[in-house]
Amino acid sequence: MKEYVLKVPSSQQSDDWFRFVSESMRNTDDIDSLIVDFNEVRFMETDDFVILACLIESFYIQNCKISFIGGTEGFNNHLFNIKFKEYWKVGFDRSKFTLSYNSTTLCLWKISENMIYSYSLYAKKYFERFTDNKDLVPLSSNMDEVFNNIFDHSKSPVTGYIITQYYPKNNKISFSVCDFGIGIPTSINNAETQDIEKMEDWKAILKSLERGFSINSTPRNRGFGLNNILELTESSNGKLLIISNNGIVEKEAGKIYRAGNVGYDFSGTLIKVEVDLNTFVEKDDSDEIFDF
Repeated sequence: MKEYVLKVPSSQQSDDWFRFVSESMRNTDDIDSLIVDFNEVRFMETDDFVILACLIESFYIQNCKISFIGGTEGFNNHLFNIKFKEYWKVGFDRSKFTLSYNSTTLCLWKISENMIYSYSLYAKKYFERFTDNKDLVPLSSNMDEVFNNIFDHSKSPVTGYIITQYYPKNNKISFSVCDFGIGIPTSINNAETQDIEKMEDWKAILKSLERGFSINSTPRNRGFGLNNILELTESSNGKLLIISNNGIVEKEAGKIYRAGNVGYDFSGTLIKVEVDLNTFVEKDDSDEIFDF
């Protein structure tokens, strides 16, 4: 039996994580057993979880047996509470809701096309419990947009993962989505119908955020692009991070972009959004009659 050990980075640095992915993806073939070693990991952000989930999935679809070792006691308690280690057990359905024991974490979810709108609606209702009558429709609609872009453009073999976390201390929500597809820059630069010149990866990501920009999409998603996510970031005093192929774009509400090329080539797309719940408007009770 051929084994491979994934040594999960204990740092929060993007460079460490994407080099970890790049190196690991070169070893997915002919592996019978994957050992995920959390070594001294004490904490992982939402983006770390979805990156790792996509990576494990890449081995799993090659019929690997998945097992876990390492990690601090506190971190393993968190993994237990969100049921992370159960996801790749035989018979576990990762494309359906899996309620966690941690009420502030909405389940890790393997994105499935027929559950897109169910997930985003559930996320809205789930996190509205922590608000003072706030309406989280903008949050759920932006999740829809990211999911639809994955199915329309990414061509990802593992379809992608999302996880959403509420942070009570600062009343913020963070959600991250990752896929191992062709990436936003490749999708834009390969689009036959766009009358645009080939551009650097980070410039292509910025292009995807422009209002009204889109490439060939299904009717459900035509014409939206990712501009709504940018607008959500601004209106919610939030933060946006997109890493795709060799490009990175960061945007914090009210500040200029930080964008450029990275020192690694990530075959896929990571989108991380953070929003401040204090900035959302109150629900209109007159709409409750349509809430079913």
